[in-house]
Amino acid sequence: MRIEKEPLQLPALQMQPSADGGSFMVLSSRKSYRLNPLQYSYMDVLKNGGSIEGLVQFFLGQGWLVSFRELSALLEFLIQQGLLQNPNIQAYFNRAQQTMQEQGHLSGQGQQAASLNPSQLPFFRSLDPALAKHLMQSSERFQVPANIKVIQSGKNDRDLFILLKGQAGIYRVLGNQQRQMVAALNSGALFGESGFLLNQPRTADVITLAPSEILRVRHLPEFDQLIKSDKAQSLQQRFWILQALQSSNVFKNLPGDCLDSLIFSGRLVKAPAHQRLFAEGQPANTCYIVVQGSVVISQQGRNINVMAQGACFGEISLLMSGGQRTATATTQQETILLEIQQNNFYQVLSQNLFLAKEIETLAAQRLEADRKR
Repeated sequence: MRIEKEPLQLPALQMQPSADGGSFMVLSSRKSYRLNPLQYSYMDVLKNGGSIEGLVQFFLGQGWLVSFRELSALLEFLIQQGLLQNPNIQAYFNRAQQTMQEQGHLSGQGQQAASLNPSQLPFFRSLDPALAKHLMQSSERFQVPANIKVIQSGKNDRDLFILLKGQAGIYRVLGNQQRQMVAALNSGALFGESGFLLNQPRTADVITLAPSEILRVRHLPEFDQLIKSDKAQSLQQRFWILQALQSSNVFKNLPGDCLDSLIFSGRLVKAPAHQRLFAEGQPANTCYIVVQGSVVISQQGRNINVMAQGACFGEISLLMSGGQRTATATTQQETILLEIQQNNFYQVLSQNLFLAKEIETLAAQRLEADRKR
């Protein structure tokens, strides 16, 4: 069972409200603890075995949004005081704290990035285990110098490539043998998927920008028999979204089930260049994640940010500003977006506390930056 669905195991409590929040007393020890107003209201719901998801849905039903940062702080406090007895929830917070410490340690090391383990990449995790193993066995690793063309536009070869280490660029081929770089690929990126999955000609050149380690996954005839065309297209879209999420500082360290929740909560939409997605001051019921392309964010006619692959935007309106857009969003080029409706957004957050806390923190930081401009 996910921790968000678990009924909280707490000792018998007596709630004591006050003008500035309130306190609760543990009946067995007669010890009292003070809480701020938000945490007190959450504790009042959780005291009789409520769950995290149930609390979120309860407050939404009353027309109130939950502060996931305050809720998380309350749960951490209960664990520290030895009052919350759910082993799964204790382990969850211990893992989250350990992950943050490890990330801080590694960021200070300045270590050279190691090559990735292919079996843990989204492509292989998305396939039937037997098929994934079969494809892995037919795969080859290559050390590729910089400035080498790995894929050539217009060719009909069908192998798939995964960048395990290094960097590569995707170039659209223009007239007169000119190229325009349209995207940079980093470790974990998958390319050549249209040919591999859908038997489509290569649409761009892919050239290494630095010495790289690349996994070449050979296309096998039996793959087309095992993966029907409709599923192949669905897989391709899933890979696009996963790559965007894993290129994001907000989403890249989330567990796989959190990423899956995000993917299946929204729909892919394609927008042409210079299309306004929403305007400052409008009511809001969606947020977005950039899958491919880029979006310019502006306030009062002044550009303040550019959202690239993996960026989330529109979340401030759903979490912080009472449902009103605080900025205007316009595509900078042809862009593919994951659009998430408000109800689906809250459903995902109620089932993924770590994700909810991260997105709410991001929204608060952006709103504070807006106030200082």
